[in-house]
Amino acid sequence: MEKVYSKFGKVDDLKEIISGLADFTGIIRIDNALLYYINSKLISSKLNGREKSLEEIFSQIPDEFLIEIYEGSEEEIKSALKNFKPDESIVEISKLSLVFENEVILNSYNDVYKYLTSTDKVIFMPKRFKNEKAVVVYKNKKEVFAVYFGKKILFGKRAISKLKTTFAVSEIIAKIENISNEELNSLKRKYPDGVLFFGESINDIVKKVILSKEPIILENASLIDALSNGTCLIKIEGSEEGYIVAKEGKPVYAFLNNYDGEKSYRLLKSMCIVEDVKYYIYKLSKDEYNMFKAFQENKISLS
Repeated sequence: MEKVYSKFGKVDDLKEIISGLADFTGIIRIDNALLYYINSKLISSKLNGREKSLEEIFSQIPDEFLIEIYEGSEEEIKSALKNFKPDESIVEISKLSLVFENEVILNSYNDVYKYLTSTDKVIFMPKRFKNEKAVVVYKNKKEVFAVYFGKKILFGKRAISKLKTTFAVSEIIAKIENISNEELNSLKRKYPDGVLFFGESINDIVKKVILSKEPIILENASLIDALSNGTCLIKIEGSEEGYIVAKEGKPVYAFLNNYDGEKSYRLLKSMCIVEDVKYYIYKLSKDEYNMFKAFQENKISLS
């Protein structure tokens, strides 16, 4: 089925549209109602999954609503009616997403998962906001990279959040294509803040780093001494255990219990002053450092 029309309107607008449809075979969706036509003849009209007359539907829908028209064949309409499920009617309509080669019109963010394979780059283009777009890369149907280009460029979790809210106000076209590791790495180098690691906790990432290399161990030393080791992960053992990620000698991220970066850093710094702590220092490559960028809530803002 092909979506041929999508616009907000009122009952009078809908009546005018219906009267102008010649030899129309398809489905009109308005709010929670579905109107089924074959050769411009209304063969079924449903509201909230139940058969209703047009008069009943017009009296119960809001003053203004989204009008969506899907054009298809007689076989598609009969199949849609035969397989109709009241609790899935709107979802079933979303499955009629318009597909042209590698592009698809999506009605919700989760619709994209039906089209993903192994490693995919998806460019989301809001129809209402012509100058905006989002680029999301998925590996095994998990987001691993995201950038939203709008009035501001947003990265990572913020890009995904912005994209999801955009679905509430605009229909979105998605261009889906396979992406090579080389192209993904190129995107990561160009927009390192876009790297995402959903599904991996800080403990998962720390464990990967710790198991992959030998640490430099410092005792009877200060936090400044530990930070002087360049770009690194610092594990601090005292009355509690926490982590600081440093870049070129400056603290950037801090992790302690479930605190944010600011509080974690203050508590760890105090612990380093009043306790005899032990430091385990793990040098980080650029890619390893970038793994921590998914945890923006743990970033330290130093004045």
